[in-house]
Amino acid sequence: MSNLVRVIDNISGSVLFETIIEKIEDAYQFASLMEEQGVDVKIEAPGLAESLIESLGASEQEISEFKKSLDEEVLSHEDDLGCAICPPSKSTNH
Repeated sequence: MSNLVRVIDNISGSVLFETIIEKIEDAYQFASLMEEQGVDVKIEAPGLAESLIESLGASEQEISEFKKSLDEEVLSHEDDLGCAICPPSKSTNH
């Protein structure tokens, strides 16, 4: 794990652009140019929680497990009946 920001081609998975977190705006500008040219891209940047656990000495494996647990939490939340923050889904059956 590093504090790098990457612009990644969604089809090939190739890293098209990489910079430091302090220059994240450069990554967004590059991604915008790629999208104008019809290239489907995503930006990967470390989040606050990820940066924190890295600074506390988490290993690559621990960071990977952390990311996986976040993904699982989001997926399980989608299956829930809702929460106080999320509006209930509209049902066609009344």
